[in-house]
Amino acid sequence: MLLWNNLLSILNAIVYSVENMDGFEENLLQDDASGAMNTTILANLSRVHHYGNIDNSIVSAIDYGSASDCPKSAKYGTGPPESCTQPSDPNNLPPSELESWFTKAMFEDLFPFANLGWGSSSCWPYSYEAFVIASRYFPEFGTSVNVSNTVYTAEENKKRDLAAFFAHAIQETGENNIALYDTLADQKASNCFYRGGFYNWFEGGPTSSFLDPKTPGYQPADGASCASAGQYCSASSQITYFYPCSNETVNNTAAPYKGCYFGRGAIQISYNYNYGQFQDWLKTVGISVDLLNEPNLVMTKMDPPLAVMASLWFYMTPQPPKPAMHDIVMGNWNSGAKNKAAGYDGPIFGPTSLIINNECSGEDATNPGGPGESRRIKAFKWFCGYFDAPPGPDDTLSCKNMPVPLDQIFYNLSYQPDWSSTWKEVPCTCAPASYGGLIFYFDPDYYPESFVAQNEHNKMKCIASIYANPSMYSLDNKTSPCLNY
Repeated sequence: MLLWNNLLSILNAIVYSVENMDGFEENLLQDDASGAMNTTILANLSRVHHYGNIDNSIVSAIDYGSASDCPKSAKYGTGPPESCTQPSDPNNLPPSELESWFTKAMFEDLFPFANLGWGSSSCWPYSYEAFVIASRYFPEFGTSVNVSNTVYTAEENKKRDLAAFFAHAIQETGENNIALYDTLADQKASNCFYRGGFYNWFEGGPTSSFLDPKTPGYQPADGASCASAGQYCSASSQITYFYPCSNETVNNTAAPYKGCYFGRGAIQISYNYNYGQFQDWLKTVGISVDLLNEPNLVMTKMDPPLAVMASLWFYMTPQPPKPAMHDIVMGNWNSGAKNKAAGYDGPIFGPTSLIINNECSGEDATNPGGPGESRRIKAFKWFCGYFDAPPGPDDTLSCKNMPVPLDQIFYNLSYQPDWSSTWKEVPCTCAPASYGGLIFYFDPDYYPESFVAQNEHNKMKCIASIYANPSMYSLDNKTSPCLNY
C-alpha cells in the first residue's frame, strides 16, 4: 500500500506538471546555477517536485507546499508607503555567489508574511533586494567560499548556511503562529508556521512595550525613542569607554530615551556593545554611521540596508570565546578534544543556539513545541527539507549534550595590558589574555585566518587605549611606569 501511494503521488505530480506546461520546458532546461531548487521529476523521483505558478515560479519539494497554501497572517499598521528610498549599496559591491541560486521567488515564497504581515517590500526592512545587498558584504554567506569540510557537498553547505540563519530568524522575529496547528494538519501547519520569518522589526513586536503606545512599532521610524526598559545599556569602565550609551532624550513622556539598544533586525542585535561593534565593522567597509547615538538607523537606513546587514554581521562574526554561527555550521571551528570525541565537531547546528541566546534545552517531541532551542532546531530541519539539504545527525542538532561549554574551552580570548611589563620603565604594550574583553584576540588554532589577520590591528588598538584611558585598566603613572614612555 505504501509503495502504491508513493507511485500514485509521483503520477499525480507528473499529471500536475503536464497540466501546467506553461513555462515547464523553460524551467526544466534552466541551468542549475540560476536556481538550485530546479530539480526535475525525472532527475529525482525520490523527492517529487512540482513547478509553481507564473507569479512565483519556484520549484520546491511537494511536501513543503507554497506560500499560497497558507492562511493570511495578521497585519499591523497601514502597510508600506507608495514611494520610498529603495535599498542601495554605496559601495556598489558585485553580486554574491548566493544570488546565483537563492532567487527572489524563493525569498518571497519563504517569507510571505514579512514586515508585520504585509509581505516583502523594498520600502521596508525586509525584502529580497535588501537581503542580497546585505549578503554581498559577507561573500562567504550561502556560498562555497572558504568552506573546506567534506561532510557535505558545496551545494549542501550553501543551503545549510541559509537554513541556519533563517532558523534563528524564525525564533527571533517570526510570527510564530501556534494557532495554525489547531486548524491544519501537522505538515501543512509547519509549512505555514516556518514561512512566518522576518515578521517583527523590534523586540517584543509587533506591538512593542518598549515604544510609545501611540507609535508601538508599526513603522520602522517608531523605534527612534523608547521607555527606560528598552535602553539595554551595559556599563563598565571599558564598555563605557569604547561604546558609551547615549544620554539624549526627546520630548515624549511615554518614550523619552534615544539611547535604546533593545533588539532590532532579523535576529535582533541588542545592547550598546553590539551596536558599537557593528558600527566599528561598518567603518571597515567604508560606511560611517553613528549607531550609538542613533541606534534606530539599524531599521531605517537603506543605503545600505542595515536591518538585514546587522543580523548577518552577528551571524558571521566570532566574539571569543564564541565562534561565528556560520563557522560552526560550515565546520570552520575547533570545538576542543572532548567535544570532538563526543561528536560535537565539524559542520553541525547545535552550538549555534548556545551562541545566539545561551539555549541548550533540546527539541520538544510535539509540534510546534515551545520557543527557544527547540524551535530553532525544528525550523532548521524544516528549511533544510525545503532546500533538499541534510540537517545532520539528530544528536548534534542540540547543544544539550555538548560536554564542554564554549566558555570553558581554554585559550586566549582578548588583548589586555601586558601585566609582565607595566611596572617596568619601558613602553606599555598588550598581550593575549585568557579572559574575555572588548578587544578580541583570535587564536590561530580556533578561528579562521581572516579573523586571525586582525590580531595585529587589535593589539595596536589595545595599546592606544592604555595611553588614552589607563584608569579603566587600573593603571596610573605611579604604579605603572610604562605610561611615561
